[in-house]
Amino acid sequence: MLIACFAAILAAACGALPHQSKPTAGYLYHDLLLDETFESGRGWRRYADGAELWLGVAAGAYRIELLGKQYVWTQHDQAADDVVIEGQARQLSTYDHNAYGLACRLDPANSGRGYFFLISGDGYASIRWGDGRALRAIVPAFPSQSIHQGAARNRIRAICIGDYLALWVNDEFVTEARDRRAAAGHVGLAGVMNYAGKELRVEFADLRVWSAALDERGS
Repeated sequence: MLIACFAAILAAACGALPHQSKPTAGYLYHDLLLDETFESGRGWRRYADGAELWLGVAAGAYRIELLGKQYVWTQHDQAADDVVIEGQARQLSTYDHNAYGLACRLDPANSGRGYFFLISGDGYASIRWGDGRALRAIVPAFPSQSIHQGAARNRIRAICIGDYLALWVNDEFVTEARDRRAAAGHVGLAGVMNYAGKELRVEFADLRVWSAALDERGS
């Protein structure tokens, strides 16, 4: 359940955007739907395309290695509507102008349509809508002090409940948005490089997915 798109990538320039320091909505964890240690690789596919792309499970992690201007994603066979997704990401490459993260409500047909929650090696965060050709900004990229920069580990949390989308990094709230383009789909992982000849290497571990609901008592 994997597809790669060799297209325009990030549609919209990076730039600081006014944003709130606290979330406007809280959320409640319900059932644990997926507890992925990436030991067996079941539910995830391996894909290789010469020196330009490699995706697959290796040494207890899911690894994305890509070269050149492209974005790629892989989606698990786990489908759900309202979820909290959390996983540890570790950047292995030295080039920091990239993006990587989690995805929710990915199209079962592997078209690339869905929501992407991304951070970058140089400390930017964004929430984007993937249409199969580009990742279009819902929240344009802005710098966040919550992100560990460079070849570092970050714990990323994506909230997809109703029309509410939120990104947390290292247990700190980063940004949120409202969007109604997708109500259900598959969970996934993503990597982005927006520059020709540059490499991204990132691995994901300890991925968990819960069914969830908004907390009407507030954040």
